[in-house]
Amino acid sequence: MRKEKKRIFINCLLYGVFVFYVALLILILFRTRHLERSINLIPLRGIISFLSGNDLVSNRDSANVLHAFAISNLVGNIVIFVPLGVYITSFTKNKGVWKNTLLIMLVSILVEIIQVIFRFGIGDIDDIILNSIGGLVGVLIYRLMLLMCKDDLKVRRIIAIFAPITGIVSFVILFLYNSRY
Repeated sequence: MRKEKKRIFINCLLYGVFVFYVALLILILFRTRHLERSINLIPLRGIISFLSGNDLVSNRDSANVLHAFAISNLVGNIVIFVPLGVYITSFTKNKGVWKNTLLIMLVSILVEIIQVIFRFGIGDIDDIILNSIGGLVGVLIYRLMLLMCKDDLKVRRIIAIFAPITGIVSFVILFLYNSRY
């Protein structure tokens, strides 16, 4: 009976942190409304522009401000979807890498469609690519933990304990990095 209570507690903690993560993800992805709809369907266009330091809007080289934004945008789009990869793999019976990554890609496509329709951001194929990479990293992290622990319940316990800690540390680092610019 004690083992069952522990499993229930771990599941409640895991799902509770997941709900908090999803709420935070919604706040991040749908925080700003724009007056006009905008969409980029050219793969890697924005990523290459960010990395080269060229401003696509004004066609100027604005290296300092753009570099800070580029790093935050590129890394941020990857990092915010890593937990989704971990959680989706944890919650599904099929622990397959490509199936779960495809599911994350579909979630990212849905997010971009909603952003365009309701003008909450720029619909960007690059965001889908970066979010999918982040989700893939999350799936691989889960699979690696499962390989090391050999027990799904142990992995879920680790996630339930370390996900909030990792989330808080990541948020503080991102906040401190962005506050410099």
